[in-house]
Amino acid sequence: MSLKEERKKKGLTLHELADKSGVHYMKIHQIEVGTIKPENMALKNGLKLSDALDCHPRDLLDKWPLDEVPPKQNR
Repeated sequence: MSLKEERKKKGLTLHELADKSGVHYMKIHQIEVGTIKPENMALKNGLKLSDALDCHPRDLLDKWPLDEVPPKQNR
C-alpha cells in the first residue's frame, strides 16, 4: 500500500495528516505524487507518518525495495 492509500483508508485529508504527524502537508503531497520517492523520504518523516497512520513504515512504500535485491549466487 502507498502513503496516499493509507491516508485515504484512515479518512484523513493532507492537512489532517500533516497536523497529526507534524510533517508539512507539502512534503506529504510531494511523497504522494512522486516528486519525492517514498523510499527516499527522510526516516524521521516516515516514522512520524507511520505513527500518525498507525501502520508499519513499510506500508507507506509502494513496494518494498529489498524485494528487488537479487539473491546472492554461490561462487
